Amino acid sequence: MKALVMWMHLLGAAPLAVPDAGSDAGVVRAETAVGSAVSASGRLRVEVRSAAVPLRRGVQVLRVQVTDAASGKPVPDVVLAVQPWMPSMGHGIEEVPRVIAREPGTFDVTELDLFMPGVWELRFTLKGAVEDTAAVTLKLGR
Repeated sequence: MKALVMWMHLLGAAPLAVPDAGSDAGVVRAETAVGSAVSASGRLRVEVRSAAVPLRRGVQVLRVQVTDAASGKPVPDVVLAVQPWMPSMGHGIEEVPRVIAREPGTFDVTELDLFMPGVWELRFTLKGAVEDTAAVTLKLGR
């Protein structure tokens, strides 16, 4: 069964199932990519994944993966910060989302209240082994 699910994932037929660490350790969430971008320098790729698809306004829980744009390998020793921004309205949010580092290059972003439907940018700042920025665009429904 595991082999079948892995092949389905590799062929794009099934969303990735990722064990969720933390207080609900052992719970498996099916996550789907909801946006990605190459960093300002072109060296990194930032992918945002969510278990709640399609995205709707409200509090989000997202998984962010930072990889080397050329090799696709996770980038270790990076500190991630995120600023949500709604370009059409010219504002972000006052609350700072919580960023939790998981395995190298993987982060959970929680307490992210995207309170209005529409287009949002997640503006990422990456510091540490690599210093860079990236913006991933998300579209939220009602």
